[in-house]
Amino acid sequence: MASLRNKILFGTLAVLATACTENISVPAEFVRLYGDLRIAEREFGETSPEGRIARVQILERYGYTANRFDSIAEQIQSNSNLWEPFQESVLVYVDSIAVLAGAVTPQPKANTLPQKAKK
Repeated sequence: MASLRNKILFGTLAVLATACTENISVPAEFVRLYGDLRIAEREFGETSPEGRIARVQILERYGYTANRFDSIAEQIQSNSNLWEPFQESVLVYVDSIAVLAGAVTPQPKANTLPQKAKK
């Protein structure tokens, strides 16, 4: 009887854990932080002293330590429900920075393609 009760308890906990993890979202500040770090990496490279300084400054600006950043990034990478939406959010953020800087022109959305002019 105790074995059945333990299985039911374990099953219930597993269902609750699954339900809770599906509602987790990534904070917008972490998306911006990650995007800014990626931009700095592209600008300065992964191993340059200037790049390391820029990354430390970015972490400080957002109030993160390297350990806190790594912990959250690992949680996102290990959750398949979070990884793809997170990456899409980072791309949107980085693209918006590029547009503001004038590095690229805004791209029309897929469903808003220009119509052919009638003659």
